[in-house]
Amino acid sequence: MKKILFGTTALLAAGAFVSTAQASDPIKLSLGGYMEYWVAAANQDGDFANGVNGANTGTNNFDIQGESEVWFGGKTTLDNGMTIGVDVQLEAGSNDNGTDTIDESYLWVEGKYGKMILGSENDAAYLMHVNAPDASQMGGAYTAGESDTLQYLPLGASVSVLEQTHTFTGDANKITYFTPSFYGFQFGASYVPSNSTGGDDSGVAASESVAKVTNFDEALAFGATYTGSFAGVGVKSSLGYVRIDDHNSAASNSSDPIQEYGAGLSLSYQGFTLGGAVNRRVANSFSSAAATDGFAWDAGLMYAEGPYKVSYNYASSEVEGAAAAGEDTVRVHRIGGSYDLGPGVILFSELAYSSTKSEGTDVNDGAYGGVVGLHLNF
Repeated sequence: MKKILFGTTALLAAGAFVSTAQASDPIKLSLGGYMEYWVAAANQDGDFANGVNGANTGTNNFDIQGESEVWFGGKTTLDNGMTIGVDVQLEAGSNDNGTDTIDESYLWVEGKYGKMILGSENDAAYLMHVNAPDASQMGGAYTAGESDTLQYLPLGASVSVLEQTHTFTGDANKITYFTPSFYGFQFGASYVPSNSTGGDDSGVAASESVAKVTNFDEALAFGATYTGSFAGVGVKSSLGYVRIDDHNSAASNSSDPIQEYGAGLSLSYQGFTLGGAVNRRVANSFSSAAATDGFAWDAGLMYAEGPYKVSYNYASSEVEGAAAAGEDTVRVHRIGGSYDLGPGVILFSELAYSSTKSEGTDVNDGAYGGVVGLHLNF
């Protein structure tokens, strides 16, 4: 019944958005995207030398890495003023593609009552989250998959980590709605249905492409932002909440959901930007996220003048880990810089130090290194 009600509500909302107006012009796709490659050098000790989770893979002291995507996008405006668009993001060959070929694929409808997104896209809490500033093009001061820094300074053996932003629902198919902005305030909400083909709580199977399976029953996400200025100081702030009904196995078939509470704040004044973010994940011991029950935060300071940017970032994660006692900890320090060589061409660099500690081995691992690269927008 609950899913029938959600489906009916979504159809009614879509009908209210689209009305009976006709498109004045058909949608035509255009190309966009980015490509970045960097040369990395690093010195890593302890369990880093044995690879992530103790695998005998090791890590290179010198490497060439990158990340690239090609975007297909288009939109049309209906006779009633409503705008409808499409966005498809193709992984274009890099070190961070994972199992994806298509990263995100969704349609959107926007008008005076707000914006609705339907398809494979991140949730409202993620999209509205305010992060620490970063000049290095390496993905901000996150401590996990959102940071390219941990491609060349990977985690030590058996270390779990929590990010400072909400990434749990990922690009699973969902419906998201954003209100219009009212005096600087905006609100958003997302609903992710079950991945189980039976639509229930256990025996999760793929009702989507394999790359998008997230192995939880259903999820809700909420976000809120405020953007404004006071006495010349620019302010951006965010609040986020995510609730996931896990139930993806008999072991995690508990009534306690996985929950995340997040916030971010950024202040800017005469070229300086100071900001940071926090994320608290609550997950019981039977949950699939039990190892990442904990707290993460980051902070950064950036200065920009003309084509130049420089920044310092610090990130921290403390979680329960997979062992019986103690906590897994991750600390990352980063100094970054960039220079705009021309339209869409950015030269960037970073120096970083990371330390991790696994509760299971009680071993501290350290690593330091840096990168120089080019980022191209097209």
